[in-house]
Amino acid sequence: MPRNKLLRVRLSDREFDKLKTFADSTDRQISEVVRDYIKRLPKGLAESAYTDQKTG
Repeated sequence: MPRNKLLRVRLSDREFDKLKTFADSTDRQISEVVRDYIKRLPKGLAESAYTDQKTG
């Protein structure tokens, strides 16, 4: 699936450091960590809204 959307998020220094430390400790990019967390979101409303947009 092509990735053509960009997400900009404002983080505190502490939040960024925590995210960066976790990414580094798992030998991944920050983007990969964020995408993995998004994949863990509960299925349901958000997923059905996405499907409706593609078919509607």
